[in-house]
Amino acid sequence: MERASHVSIDDAAIGRWARETPDKDWMSSDRALLREMPGDKSQIANLVLLISALNFCFWSDRPIEIQWRGETYRGFVAMLVSLILAAKHDMRWADPEFWCLVPEEELRQVLSGGGDLLLLDERVAVVRETGRTLIERFDGRFTNAIESVNERAWPLAVLLMSNFDGFRDVSSHQNTAVYFLKRAQICALDLHCAWVARDFGRLDQLEMLSAFADYRIPQALRHLGLITLSDALAAKVDSREPIERDSEEEVELRAASIQAVDRMAKELSRAGRAAHPWQVDCWLWEISHAENVCVEHHRTRTIFY
Repeated sequence: MERASHVSIDDAAIGRWARETPDKDWMSSDRALLREMPGDKSQIANLVLLISALNFCFWSDRPIEIQWRGETYRGFVAMLVSLILAAKHDMRWADPEFWCLVPEEELRQVLSGGGDLLLLDERVAVVRETGRTLIERFDGRFTNAIESVNERAWPLAVLLMSNFDGFRDVSSHQNTAVYFLKRAQICALDLHCAWVARDFGRLDQLEMLSAFADYRIPQALRHLGLITLSDALAAKVDSREPIERDSEEEVELRAASIQAVDRMAKELSRAGRAAHPWQVDCWLWEISHAENVCVEHHRTRTIFY
């Protein structure tokens, strides 16, 4: 961000936000759905890995949706519910051997249902690759990977980046590597939440997780006036013009998300209210869906967020 020319962070605005924002529940309400996952500790770990591998690109003009128990879910949450229901019906969805063999049409139907889900071919490839890697390197059990990092959140995210092609969320900015690890970090958090909900244990060191740099967090930050886009980038985003993956503009949008959220968490701490960056991220993701958010989110076709 010290070299950024397309996105800037307003530290004064972040300070005002921290002083004026009342105490709140920082956890995303959608994570309560994780308690619905069927299976034992190991099966739930595999299901979280599968869902995290597919957690990208839900911004089509006709988002997927599903009705369950009188509620309508859209986007990622619709896919989460669909996969939970599929696993409740057939626990083979927790088996990486099945991920490699499940007929493509069945996989597409479970993932998309009603609505349009982007990058379906890429999702099929990610499921197959994730299954193969889990079998070849961890004997088909994600718990083996988790135990190898002593059940710590950030080392687990790094392990995912290092071992699974679909989690290698690394970009470059002016010849410098930039590590985002959006889905790898969410996998660690969601695993923790799913296990805690079922009294299967927990992951340590959640405080080391950063914001999960996607397309919703910069939208919320811009809505709050905490980041500012250049006129050219703002025009692109607001006109829904695609932003190229790994372009300076895209990398700076994501980098600003991580830096701004980190500073928000620090300012809250100075005000005597502890909140880790991942908790601030969860709150921002929630408010990005509010009806009063008028600014657009950027649109990048990518498997990484």
